[in-house]
Amino acid sequence: MDSAQTQSFFHDTADHRILTRGVYSASPLYFLNQPIATASGNKWVVSHSLRDIGSYVNYRPSAEGIRDFLCYGFVPAPRTIFQGVSAVPSGMSCRLPVTNDQIDWRFSKATTRPPPQQPENNFWQQLCTHTKHDHAAILLSGGLDSAMVAAAANASGTAITAYHARFSGGEVGAGSDTHAARMTAQHLGLEHKEIVLNSLDALRWFGKTVGALDQPLGDPVLLPFYLLFKTIHQHQPQHLILTGEGGDQLFGSWSMKPMIMRELYPEVGYCRNEGYLASFHKFADEWSELMSAKLGQQLNNTVSLASPIQQAFASSPTPDFCNQIRWVDLQLKGLQHIVPRIDAMAKAHQLRLHHPFFAEDMIELGIALPNHLKLAGATDKVLLKMLAHSQLPLEVVERRKQGMGVPTSQWFRRGLRPLASYWLNKNSLIKSGLLNPDTVQDIRRQNITASDGRGRRWGDRLWMLCVLECWFASLGDSSRGDK
Repeated sequence: MDSAQTQSFFHDTADHRILTRGVYSASPLYFLNQPIATASGNKWVVSHSLRDIGSYVNYRPSAEGIRDFLCYGFVPAPRTIFQGVSAVPSGMSCRLPVTNDQIDWRFSKATTRPPPQQPENNFWQQLCTHTKHDHAAILLSGGLDSAMVAAAANASGTAITAYHARFSGGEVGAGSDTHAARMTAQHLGLEHKEIVLNSLDALRWFGKTVGALDQPLGDPVLLPFYLLFKTIHQHQPQHLILTGEGGDQLFGSWSMKPMIMRELYPEVGYCRNEGYLASFHKFADEWSELMSAKLGQQLNNTVSLASPIQQAFASSPTPDFCNQIRWVDLQLKGLQHIVPRIDAMAKAHQLRLHHPFFAEDMIELGIALPNHLKLAGATDKVLLKMLAHSQLPLEVVERRKQGMGVPTSQWFRRGLRPLASYWLNKNSLIKSGLLNPDTVQDIRRQNITASDGRGRRWGDRLWMLCVLECWFASLGDSSRGDK
């Protein structure tokens, strides 16, 4: 049973409408910034759907929301992509008074538990409990997190079918994600199914993928999730789906190391919030040139771009910097981006998901673990790897993390070029009024070579801009949203 810490809800009193989002909740909660007048008095409009509540403000884009999307790849609470609509951040509540529009924000800090005496046993037992079902499908990426969820489910007696997405022309030999996923499935004796994606699949399913989003999310990993769930729905529509999402937020990962080094040895002018913002690898240095001139004029410069990061650091239940980084990752990248993106893709196919690493007791255990069981020297996810040595092939345990790198740069040079031509042409951009057409054309012309370290980022950025344009178009013209 989910606790209030993992839920979002609202209720009415005689004087207020009170909105609450649990500290571990990935469920969004939106409200209009002003009450609307009705025959029975003022009414505060609240919704779990951004698309639904956006109709009250005619889907008017927020300059601050567009800026945030360009820098984060999503819009972190309390802001949204629409003018006049706010979101409740996790771990906060707001009181909306009946008699006026003075919103009262209140903050609740996460509780901490003492370090476990037997962390290995405690962690493994909790993971097995969360993965014990009669039948389940699992998204097996080839990484350690999903492999350990599969191992725990297998040890718990769950009948599992593993699903893996790979890309046409991609590596399948030793060291690749696909090879690791196959090794894991074979070692655990799981039925293993694969789908193969190419640029034409991306072109065909882009509109459906974006149309399934309740909020714009710029990560191209949405496409393989959408098509994996489409395949699972065809074969096992009633099965629960387990994922390995949340392992990075629970234990920390290689991406934390640059932040830790900069904190220990800061260069001149180093700012923690800006350093963390750069880890999103979006348009943090270019957003002002990328926004349309009209939205740029509407921008309220007193609304800080980094304020969600600052708030997340301030809400950390521990003062230790390593744990603070994990907490900020959980609050921003985890609960506001990773979980919403995969949940939206599953919802489009009427499937149920469970993310064991995002369960409340798992998060609290992760916070309580001593740092040497999370990061020790160059080794990350220490406790997870200690357990994995007895459950998985050594090659899977020790392989370098890669992540699901969708080959968007290759695709935009080939079969996906019509997508950019359709959504990012000058006439379309002028009509939507969201982005600066000249700056977008400059980005399209960059065409950075695959040998350049920024090659993958170029395609991801084009994808993100196409998502923004397509998502707004889908609000008022569903036929265009299917392009």
